[in-house]
Amino acid sequence: MASLFPANLRRFLRTVHVNRQTTSILLFAAAFLLAIALPVMPSLLNHSGFYGMALDEPGERLNDYQPPRNGLAFIFFGYRQCGTVCPVQLVNLMELSQRFHGADVEFLFVTLDPENDTPEALEQTTASLGEAFRAYRPENHRAAQKLASAYNDFAVKQVGTTKDLIAHSANLHVVTGDFRRRLVYTTPDLNLELVEQDIRRLLKENKSESPI
Repeated sequence: MASLFPANLRRFLRTVHVNRQTTSILLFAAAFLLAIALPVMPSLLNHSGFYGMALDEPGERLNDYQPPRNGLAFIFFGYRQCGTVCPVQLVNLMELSQRFHGADVEFLFVTLDPENDTPEALEQTTASLGEAFRAYRPENHRAAQKLASAYNDFAVKQVGTTKDLIAHSANLHVVTGDFRRRLVYTTPDLNLELVEQDIRRLLKENKSESPI
């Protein structure tokens, strides 16, 4: 019996080691999932009454774009050759632009494909969408990815496909004049009546908070 003890001990130690590895993996996975969930936690924990996902956190500033000082801007990441979610969201934004005609609300299209979306092409696109539309063109696709990631979006170019298609989020981000993120809409399937109510509520809050 005594001769079996070292073997049993070795098996016990191996089991402890495996369990520690498993625990470490589970902890890492939990930390990763928590990091993903953090941006949406305020909305999950706070019954704000907004239709969109309510946030109150700083967003990434854009060098060549300034939202309306006391208004709001919708930021959407996409690209001109997208044939999936982009057309649907752009139709949503066009209708919203009509609902907020004359209000301090702008719509910023950030291209994820700056190599193909030239400044001239983007200018032509925004002109066709309406006077409240603007465009932002990062230096390259990697810079566009980094910017999208700062807004908790994703963008992955599928190299090797016919037109180098880009898989990406379809989120709409609503920011204030100082790029503070206030709302996120995570689907193109939107109730625009409720979106309009959200935006009018935020505009009213901005007006009440602005200095006289």
